[in-house]
Amino acid sequence: MTGNALNINITSVTTSSPPVVNFKVTDSTGAGVSSITPTDLRFNIAKLEPGSNGEPASWQNYLNRAVNGAVEGTQERSATGFAFGTLVNLGGGNYTYTFATDITSAAANPCPAPCTNADGKTLNISYQPGLTHRVTIQQGNSAKPKATGVLDFVPAGAAAGARDIVLTATCNQCHGELTAHGTRVDTKLCVTCHNPGSWVAGPPNTSVDFKVMIHRIHYNNAGAALPSVLAGTPYTIGSKDFSAVVFMQDVRNCTGCHDGALSAQGDNWKNRPSREACGSCHDNVYFGTAPDPARPYQTVAHTGGVVTDNSTCALCHGPGRVADVTVAHNLPARLKAAAAKFKFNIITAAPTTPGGFPVVTFSVTDPTNGDRPYDIMTDAPFTAGGASTLNVRLGWTQSGIRDIGNDGSGQAFGQPIGMNALTAAVPGATAGTYTITSAVAIPVTQTGTLRVTMDGHPAGDVTTPGTFTDRLAVKSVFKDFAITGTAVARRSVVDIAKCNVCHGVLSLHGNNRTDEPGACVVCHNPNATDASRRPSSAGVLTGGVDGKLEEAIDFRTMIHGIHAGQASNGGFREKGITIYGFSGANDYSAVVFPGKLNNCTVCHIGTSYQLTGIWAPPTANGILGTTTTTDPAANTTTGPAASDAADDLRISPTAAVCSSCHDGALAKAHMQDPFNGANFSATQATINATVTENCTFCHGDGKVLNVKSVHGIP
Repeated sequence: MTGNALNINITSVTTSSPPVVNFKVTDSTGAGVSSITPTDLRFNIAKLEPGSNGEPASWQNYLNRAVNGAVEGTQERSATGFAFGTLVNLGGGNYTYTFATDITSAAANPCPAPCTNADGKTLNISYQPGLTHRVTIQQGNSAKPKATGVLDFVPAGAAAGARDIVLTATCNQCHGELTAHGTRVDTKLCVTCHNPGSWVAGPPNTSVDFKVMIHRIHYNNAGAALPSVLAGTPYTIGSKDFSAVVFMQDVRNCTGCHDGALSAQGDNWKNRPSREACGSCHDNVYFGTAPDPARPYQTVAHTGGVVTDNSTCALCHGPGRVADVTVAHNLPARLKAAAAKFKFNIITAAPTTPGGFPVVTFSVTDPTNGDRPYDIMTDAPFTAGGASTLNVRLGWTQSGIRDIGNDGSGQAFGQPIGMNALTAAVPGATAGTYTITSAVAIPVTQTGTLRVTMDGHPAGDVTTPGTFTDRLAVKSVFKDFAITGTAVARRSVVDIAKCNVCHGVLSLHGNNRTDEPGACVVCHNPNATDASRRPSSAGVLTGGVDGKLEEAIDFRTMIHGIHAGQASNGGFREKGITIYGFSGANDYSAVVFPGKLNNCTVCHIGTSYQLTGIWAPPTANGILGTTTTTDPAANTTTGPAASDAADDLRISPTAAVCSSCHDGALAKAHMQDPFNGANFSATQATINATVTENCTFCHGDGKVLNVKSVHGIP
């Protein structure tokens, strides 16, 4: 093949006997591909059964098989245990396939026993030429590019209907390329098998209907989990346990996947509620007269009484009804809208010279109301219930250094100066402004740039009007001021908009720090570790659950390490990382990045992931090594030893980043090869004086093993 991709275009289908499919396979240049063989392809055909009496429309596969007492949709493929018809190569990339199964004949295509769905309802796989049908072709050879061909049609000749609930492109915003079963990459293919007619025998019987399965897989996040999982019953399909999968947004944000503006039935979640869809997340609810004995987690009776079908669901849960599903699921949107009414503004900071005690002037305004200023001393979002926070922080770099380090701040483990603006600020000279004065001076020997940040969460009353108990995740802000010379900003590497494609709103530390990497790096800098949160005795670190005294929380290494996960759990690193925070140990070894982990452009701005520009060589361009050991002598958590970065043992800059994913012994040995030059335990002074990382020799832009090529970035 001359191209590096495949496209399958189904041109026609006839179904007067065994279906006959005409299609063409081309590569990325548009040239026909004539090298396709029977072992490459898998074929399927299904019908769309229309919904009635409140029931949603659903696909039903014509091709089914009995598996361990259950029924599952299947495909025709050239493999043991499967049927396969006749594939004819017509040349020029054109092919004809004749199905082995005659879907028009009940005798030739009998319904496999038990011929029911998971709830015992009899399946109807009879040929119905007046309905919309779907033929799919899957390129199933893992040695060739993945591809899917799909054609919807009505055998009797009418226009095809549609059931497009979630688009593949929407899934791929997070997943990069949604891939299941090795080579399946299109939701239009998925639903031909994953429909109400496919299930896994129990007890309890487990439906693998797409809407049920996908909801249940994605339900878990940092603040929620399936009621069944919380009750001790893991969510498994066969031998696969999905209980630990984490969705990176609020699970009530239905529009994160469903979008009626993009897909024909994308708004069905609010217009056509059903027991199956709703019960997939609310799986502790039972809709019959009593719980299912095989589901001990069913402890809540449906508040609307017994329902045996979906005919009445919309009466309560439809648009504008008393229990409108849209209202029940729009809290994330309402919280986001409430947070949008607040904006943090850093106005000035002075003096910012060495030895000065900076006075920061700031305001909080409402950008939805002409930037009307808030009174943080009397307005309820800042005073009612004690649910609000507002912080001002001071961090700094040294002249010639592009990394924030906060050296000389007197704070342990590289942290900035923190000030509580709700208790320490006073009204400013201009109405609506406030000032707060640092009790810590900028070191008298300091040079470089001061970075001032504001973060926090005003309180909202979205959940319960008048109570102001909601933490509103307001975007953090920062502003740079010169200490000496001209202010030089810390380099920008990632785009928060890219983060939020998956995260929705990236808000951490109790909704205090939100949507601003430029503020994150003030705390998560090369001098910083998690030692202040690690177990200790009499001020001496004793070791965490991972056997380490401390772990680097430098942004560039921490974020890579978190997203890489552990290989044995589906990630990449040989050993995942554990970071101690406000709530104790956070084990990130089970994190599985939903997209292509090696596609650096998913997060990075431009070519910032490459060993070019400011990064090469890093030390000459002001990039610091990453601290792994703060106090080699005593491992104390307090005092000068913990706050003095001069004796910190570090990993040299490039090796620190690369080893945050490539953490194995072989990779580290390669980095520390005398020619390659990395050092995994040296002070910054030693790194500056003796370390020359020659990574660009092979991995630099345009070199044979450049980062872009090695990572397979398109």
